Amino acid sequence: MNKSVQEKICEISKKLLTYGLNHGATGNVSVRIDDDFYITPSGIATEFIDPKDIVKCSLLIDEVEVHRMTKRPSSEWHFHQKIYQTRADINAIVHTHSPYASAISVLRKNIPAFHYMIALFGGPEVRCSAYKIFGSYELSEEIIKTLGTFKACLIANHGAVVVSDDLDNAFCLAQELEHLAHQYVELLKIGSVTTLSDDEMRQVLLKFKSYGPTSKDQD
Repeated sequence: MNKSVQEKICEISKKLLTYGLNHGATGNVSVRIDDDFYITPSGIATEFIDPKDIVKCSLLIDEVEVHRMTKRPSSEWHFHQKIYQTRADINAIVHTHSPYASAISVLRKNIPAFHYMIALFGGPEVRCSAYKIFGSYELSEEIIKTLGTFKACLIANHGAVVVSDDLDNAFCLAQELEHLAHQYVELLKIGSVTTLSDDEMRQVLLKFKSYGPTSKDQD
């Protein structure tokens, strides 16, 4: 039996806790379906979220409408909406406060091409945005600018955003980003990082057009 979108969002949100990519009420998850997106709610710790708590929003929702809602979407709904409005190729978003990606975001560093798996996110690096206060329209603008056509970015002094055409793939990418961030933090401790050249990364990116994590629901 196929899961509803609400059930799937709950499942992935709780997996993010299990894998240590979020904790408590941090982070959020959404899925776009047609002209709407479904997103985790504001003010409920993830372990207690049920499918009925997932909030359906129009892609045209605004602040006035949100404030009228009894059950409100995550405070970060702005950037979910903005990504869906800007990127026709994206149908799922995972936002994490994972330890290593968040640590690098505090340094306001990009994650460079120290490992070929960086190409999994669509470019030669994972970039870090400028700082803007959480939940703001200004933050959504910075995320869109930093993300570009890629599948992940860091948010300064905050965490990370991963996007994909599919929620299972977005979860896999969130895991990979944290793994790479962990490796990069360890390299920063050593103090020396050797990166792949632009030409080497172009070759990897070309090869990655037919490579990447895939997964499917198992009934």
